[in-house]
Amino acid sequence: MSGADIYAKANDAFFDDDYDEALDLFTQAIQAEPKNPEFILKRCVVYQKLSKYQEAATDAKTALKILEESQGSRTLLARAHLQTGITQHHLKNYTEAQQHFEASKELNPTEKTLVTWLRKNADKIPKVEPSPPVVPQVLGESSAVKPTPQQARVRHEWFQNESFITVEVFMKNIKPDTVSLEFFETSLSLSIKMPSGSDYSLELDPLAHEILPKESSYKILSTKLEIKLKKKQAGILWGALESENDQGSAMAAASTSGKKAKDWNKLVKDIDQDQEKAQGEEALNGLFQQIYKDADEDTKRAMMKSFVESNGTCLSTNWSEVGSGTVETKPPEGMVAKKY
Repeated sequence: MSGADIYAKANDAFFDDDYDEALDLFTQAIQAEPKNPEFILKRCVVYQKLSKYQEAATDAKTALKILEESQGSRTLLARAHLQTGITQHHLKNYTEAQQHFEASKELNPTEKTLVTWLRKNADKIPKVEPSPPVVPQVLGESSAVKPTPQQARVRHEWFQNESFITVEVFMKNIKPDTVSLEFFETSLSLSIKMPSGSDYSLELDPLAHEILPKESSYKILSTKLEIKLKKKQAGILWGALESENDQGSAMAAASTSGKKAKDWNKLVKDIDQDQEKAQGEEALNGLFQQIYKDADEDTKRAMMKSFVESNGTCLSTNWSEVGSGTVETKPPEGMVAKKY
């Protein structure tokens, strides 16, 4: 077979997520056409999928050298710089990676993943703090320069159901025109212009599993930004928000006894409605027991841990979310938790 025929078969294996087969076939294609930079760049991507970043870096630099010597197309040269930057980022050579990302942007500024990689990589480069300005001392005044207050820390949390991943960024009074949010199949890039003039950014790349960008959305609330990521594979339980090797697991659809699956979203809504009608701690405990009775062991553990540690202000059914640390007390908006 010709190099092009082998390359086509290699692409089929790649899109079927059979990376070992794809690696073998791309290698055969390169042996047939050793100076074909497109073949080499595609094998570079396969090496990245297999977390073989040294091999990926070698391929990326080889393709880049071939293209520079042959004065190849700007688009292909931009891809070579991009892949070189990605491999150097994974190898923690962030300054070198940034140089290649900038070169790729100059050659092809429309490359959709560049914005994400530029921000993500820039966050890894140590910031050089500017020297404090020299303030002339006036008689009777202290020459000490008062420090500026630090930017308030912004936190984010996430949870999931069968169809969506929900990410909450806790920041008050966000103006719509200050938010820039881009969805990609395996990443998310968020930037919010803060009143102080600085930018808050959140780069999730790679996401643990693929999403559907066109069916993902966000909305601004009084105390937070709520982001809804539509799962490409509904019913898959993500083990992490960001991961390169999360296998996921099937979310329980029904118990072995044939009972219908619990609709936890509806149950939480019912709890909220019942709480408005209920009076006192006795009614709330009754609701707690109603949910707890038919839950599986992990769900029971999550419910007990979250309810006890949060002093009754949080009820979670997700053990993977609450099992790794202490659940904070989260009183309703407008109320303050006090220790007695």
